[in-house]
Amino acid sequence: MEYRRLEDEEYLRRLKVVITGSEGLSATVENIGDGKATIGYGYTFNRSDNAAIWRESGITLSEQDRRLLATVDAAADGDRTRLALGFSKSMSAAEGDDLFRATVRRYNGPADSLDMPNSDERIALVSLAYNRGVGNVSNHPVMQAIRDGDRAEAWFQIRYNCWGSDSLDHQYPDRLSNEGGLRKRRFAEAEVFSLYDNPASVTADEAKSVYRMYQLHREEIDRVESSFGVTIDGQAATRNRIAEANRDYHGLVDTYGRVQVISDALAPARDALLQDLRRENPDIADRLTAQQFNAGRIFLDPGRSLQDPADVERQHPQQTRTQAALRREQGNTTTETVDPDHAATLDSRRMTRGANPREVDSNDLLIGEGGDDTLRAHRGDDILIGGAGRDRMEGGVGQDTYVVGNGDTIRDSDGHGELRWNHAALTGGIRNEGDPVNTYRSADGEYTYTLSGNTLDIANRQGEKIRVEDYARGDLGLRLQEPANAATSTPPAQEGNAQAIERLGPQDRAIYDRMLTAVHARPGQFTQEQQENIAAAGLAEYRRRDGLVQQPQDIGVYGDRLFAAWFPHGQDREPNFHANVRMDEAARTPAQDSLQQVDALARERAMAPPQQQIESPAQQQGGPSIGARTL
Repeated sequence: MEYRRLEDEEYLRRLKVVITGSEGLSATVENIGDGKATIGYGYTFNRSDNAAIWRESGITLSEQDRRLLATVDAAADGDRTRLALGFSKSMSAAEGDDLFRATVRRYNGPADSLDMPNSDERIALVSLAYNRGVGNVSNHPVMQAIRDGDRAEAWFQIRYNCWGSDSLDHQYPDRLSNEGGLRKRRFAEAEVFSLYDNPASVTADEAKSVYRMYQLHREEIDRVESSFGVTIDGQAATRNRIAEANRDYHGLVDTYGRVQVISDALAPARDALLQDLRRENPDIADRLTAQQFNAGRIFLDPGRSLQDPADVERQHPQQTRTQAALRREQGNTTTETVDPDHAATLDSRRMTRGANPREVDSNDLLIGEGGDDTLRAHRGDDILIGGAGRDRMEGGVGQDTYVVGNGDTIRDSDGHGELRWNHAALTGGIRNEGDPVNTYRSADGEYTYTLSGNTLDIANRQGEKIRVEDYARGDLGLRLQEPANAATSTPPAQEGNAQAIERLGPQDRAIYDRMLTAVHARPGQFTQEQQENIAAAGLAEYRRRDGLVQQPQDIGVYGDRLFAAWFPHGQDREPNFHANVRMDEAARTPAQDSLQQVDALARERAMAPPQQQIESPAQQQGGPSIGARTL
């Protein structure tokens, strides 16, 4: 972390702008709702050195007020607010400045302990101590983050994890809660601290640090933004405290720019990370663009884990509101350093809210880095990059791309997408005369494909291997072809839609009719011919995957796709299996072409050697397995 250093005069100017601008001036003493007597720019009387501070400020006081200050200094903590509320002085803005200068140096302790130079980062920490108190900040995880040079983690701690606490009677969302105002100030102080050394020049390492922080704290960030700011998807809270900060903190905004919403804050890291990934994966550079991925839809192994909540409870067992706040803050920290071989589980699933939640369709990027990771993507055209280690990658509905390496296991719920190994797409192979049963080789001899039941093992010349589970012929663009001289039946002559449909056998015709009925439920979206095209394409896709989708228990339209789904353990239990087609694409494919594919699949299977039938883990155990996807 590189400090953004300031000359002494500019440092003092900015410090005053940040603190006095966020505190506001109270001309007379008042209890602003936090149980403390406050005057000036956030000056509180709940201390033992009031007389010395006011004497140092040079502000003229009445004899009565001077005696009162001495009385407050000598009083017990519980009596100071009551006594100080009798302070009679009415202050001007100039006197508020004098009192601020006399007070602020007493909040330098945390920054001094870190040897922080005069800088924007120091201003943010001093402002935090001025608001929360030196003791609270000195023992806060933000200190360790700065000590470690982890700017992103320190930014998180300021923006999201240092919010103070309400009284027991007025906890958020009670209308008398102070938390909203504190969140507003934390948003602004984090902007002063900054997520980057220089947002105009973000390095790949810095971008990864930002996304490690975001992945580690994603749940808390989403919770705070939805309550007080703007979510990563642009949904503003009922009271948007970021907008209020930009409205009210004029001097801070003039000096540092507007307080950013989380999507804008992450954008420089996203752009730098994608640029680095394009360099590492030039073969899919056209897919690794900012237009493809919302800043919040990037999932990177955080390299560490949050503290165990049970350990936090043991450390802070009291049930007061203050302790509850402390427990939440400590629970969103970690004492671990980044481990390059950390085993992460990254899951991009999002659900809609309401009585009938459904998966949200989005393009997601999941990056495992080191360690044996599990990457789970869902609806959308996702990219999964396992990185080093023996990774498990699971994809949902959509055209998913898997960047794989030795030891990886892939499971794709709908078979659409591709595998990329050593910067090239795997396309399958052919079984030549004399080759072992169910063994296929790529044209260049680089890869060998061995099919056993629904499991496809792929090995390269170097002896490295990957595995595809729940494979149906043609999944992920992997075509396994039989010898060219194998016996074949004569394909049907070219015919029109009506003739091709009439030639269907009873079972295929029943499935086709169910699909056509489902598409009919979208009146006006497609012509009759296009609906027939979609139903025929759906039948062809079902037949391609009928080894997995053994019974089309549910046939229906969900989003932009026509599905045929099978739920071997019940509709609400995983795994389930499905075949689907994107309707707008299927509408352009003549029905007779799709139905010829049905015939071709039947001929191909007739000539293929028998496979060893191996049950899936779920079938062996009679229950669900990890990683299957729902509609």
